[in-house]
Amino acid sequence: MRRILVVLTLCLLAAAAAQEADLEGEVLAFDHDGLTREYYLYLPPDLAPGAPLVVVLHGRGGSAEGMARLTAFDAVAARHGFAVVYPQGIDAQWNYVAGIPGYELAADDLGFLPALVEALVTAHDLDRTRVFVVGFSNGGFMAQRLACAARDVFAAFATVAAAGYAGLPEVCGPPAPVSVLMVHGTDDQVVPFGGLRADTDRGSVMVLASVEQTVSYWAAFAGCDANATGRTVPQTGRSPGTEVQVVSVTGCPEGHEVELVVVAGGGHAWPGRPDLLPPEIAGRVNRDIDASEYVWEFFARQPARE
Repeated sequence: MRRILVVLTLCLLAAAAAQEADLEGEVLAFDHDGLTREYYLYLPPDLAPGAPLVVVLHGRGGSAEGMARLTAFDAVAARHGFAVVYPQGIDAQWNYVAGIPGYELAADDLGFLPALVEALVTAHDLDRTRVFVVGFSNGGFMAQRLACAARDVFAAFATVAAAGYAGLPEVCGPPAPVSVLMVHGTDDQVVPFGGLRADTDRGSVMVLASVEQTVSYWAAFAGCDANATGRTVPQTGRSPGTEVQVVSVTGCPEGHEVELVVVAGGGHAWPGRPDLLPPEIAGRVNRDIDASEYVWEFFARQPARE
């Protein structure tokens, strides 16, 4: 049976509507699997040899340059001294469902993204043990798939406005230590915080897991215990109707973390970056944190991949 793609199609416009802004990097091409793939690359001036690399994945319907504008990760890279690349998905989406029965996407993103990383690490003398990936919406689903399939490439994984999905546990393989950060708004109308089920000819099926289920899955996968600690981020007064709460899973293997940033009242947005997506998609955008800085801080405290 063809699986339900309704909610995933709703991820259109993610990062597509980011306001125009000057970008200082380059749009380049990379041949893989018989296709010429594009990516936008930013290397800060005077980047030191052996710098880390962050891979940033756009949402469905988005673009590499749109994602750079939405997240302002170039500025974060310049402040902290790492390279950042924004790959472009085929048909403006990522094939995170490869190998899951019922899907027909053909793009070899599980091969493309590690191959692109290897090429960039070699060409620009980057540290292959400190490569990280973060994705928004559809790109966040892909980042989770990479946490299953490419832990030998990436040292940590992060998602914004993405959750677990049908078929992921079946293709993810046996548990292993992994570091995962999730950022999600409780009022997300595209990827609902409480998950999504759909009625089919075979009855009700899960399309998306709830965010709590997803975090629990990754905590168990990573070998953490079933407990967590919480804290509330101080409010700045610039984000009425929203509040940021951080839930950190305890008892994870040494050198690994599983953390959830709950944006209470927040929508399908990139925290810290308001007015860049349509209001009917983004909802309330919290400004008490800058998601790009927060994600980098999470990555920076992870040990190098062995």
